[in-house]
Amino acid sequence: MEWFFGPFFAFFGLFTLAGFILWIWALIDCVRVPDDSMFQSGNKLVWVLIIVFAHFIGAILYLLIGRPKAGATPEPSPAPGQAPPMPPPPPS
Repeated sequence: MEWFFGPFFAFFGLFTLAGFILWIWALIDCVRVPDDSMFQSGNKLVWVLIIVFAHFIGAILYLLIGRPKAGATPEPSPAPGQAPPMPPPPPS
């Protein structure tokens, strides 16, 4: 039986370590996003809670549907008392 448990636990250990590294990486990536408007959906607090409480699955969800697109920039916020700028006209 030793021949079975050795490789089994080695594989399980590597899988667990990879999941933990992915979880830490997703959590750090989420916290480092400078502005809530950059997320594809939700905001920073929601994604941190999802990643922390759902662990590996939360990290995968964040990477698939919450992470900002590459090169995303924060949306400028209007000055207090001003209306947001109008969107550009549609192409004709």
